[in-house]
Amino acid sequence: MAVAGMAATVELEPADDVVVVPGPGDAPAWVDLDALCTDVDRHGLGTGTQLLTATIRTFCDVLDGLGLDRPGGFQLRYSTGIPRAVGLAGSSALVLAALSVLGRHAGLTWPAAVLPPVALGVETGRLGIAAGLQDRVVQSRGGLVAMDFSELRSEARFGVRHGEDEAVDPERLPALFLGWRTGAAEPSDGFHRVLRARFDDGDAVVRRSLQRLAALVLDGRAALRWGDTVRFGALMAENMAIRRTLAPVAPAQLIPIDRLSEAGIPATFTGSGGAVVGLMPEGGVEAVLAAVAGLDVEIRAIEAAPAHPEGVPVVIES
Repeated sequence: MAVAGMAATVELEPADDVVVVPGPGDAPAWVDLDALCTDVDRHGLGTGTQLLTATIRTFCDVLDGLGLDRPGGFQLRYSTGIPRAVGLAGSSALVLAALSVLGRHAGLTWPAAVLPPVALGVETGRLGIAAGLQDRVVQSRGGLVAMDFSELRSEARFGVRHGEDEAVDPERLPALFLGWRTGAAEPSDGFHRVLRARFDDGDAVVRRSLQRLAALVLDGRAALRWGDTVRFGALMAENMAIRRTLAPVAPAQLIPIDRLSEAGIPATFTGSGGAVVGLMPEGGVEAVLAAVAGLDVEIRAIEAAPAHPEGVPVVIES
């Protein structure tokens, strides 16, 4: 689900040269080495400037592969309201927004199925960051999306592969909340690398767990169709239980989940950085805050961002 009001924006202005304007947090300056190490360990090395630079380079490869001319110069600047490295897909949102404006600048219309794997390639191919397609699909589509990657189809012109996806009516969702703990931020790359290695090694537990996660999509859609909030909450809890078996999770990221579970509030991770999504209890946000009191967790009620089947906007909601 793309969350309304949590977005990244990239603006392009034609120019004589090519400039990527650094954003907040991009300046390579720290008070001491301890601060540098803490920043890198918590947020990784993918600054906004690095992401946009890698996106431009990948975009040039796409144009070359299609036999299209590279456009004239431009200046890119970005802004984002998505917290870094907490599992809310802030980096992929920036990459997608940049690809959107670059496409418009060069007169390239992105096929809907192509944009997510191209965006994924920016991080996996250019920056060496382990990641998957899910975030990028829902961000490029908006709204609530069901995805199936059991069989990947090729787009030969762009040299990418993609799965199948289908829009789901977000009005069927129960009330949800989103929470994140900035102090527990950690790049998702580490979790994904371990998961990929275990999968490639044929780990039976991982392969069974991933099959069950895929089946949860069908179960979840059925629960939404029938308005079965209790079942939907149970599936969220099962999703979290499966995630624990896939790769090591930082203890600081598990504490909010455990506290919510003790309070009878179903929740699971949004991604691999510790942010959580859960069923809003009868007591609302106040009840959620009470369950995680003392943990410095930010909590907000959320709803789905609008779907945009007509094309990918400049503002990408995560």
